[in-house]
Amino acid sequence: MSGAPYLSFFDAPWADAYVRLADHCITCATCTTVDKEGVNLGLPCATADQWNEKYRQARRARTAPTFLARDSTDSRGVEIGAGPLDRPR
Repeated sequence: MSGAPYLSFFDAPWADAYVRLADHCITCATCTTVDKEGVNLGLPCATADQWNEKYRQARRARTAPTFLARDSTDSRGVEIGAGPLDRPR
C-alpha cells in the first residue's frame, strides 16, 4: 500500500471488503454475543474470519492511486510511481 490518501473512503480498493465485514459483524449472532454485563465475548466466527482475511488482503494489495504524479514522494521521501509495481519491495 502506498500510504497516499484516497479521494474518499469509497475510492479505496478495500472499501467493499470492509463494508461486507462490518455488515456481517453487526448482524451476526455469534459476533454480537455479549455476557451478562454487556461485554462482547469475542467468540470465533468462521464467516467473520473469512471477511477479515479478504479485507486484510485488499488492504495489502499493491495498488497506487492514479491521481499521483510520477515525481510524488511519500512521507519517507521515497518516490512513488504511477503504477502498482513501480515501487521497490
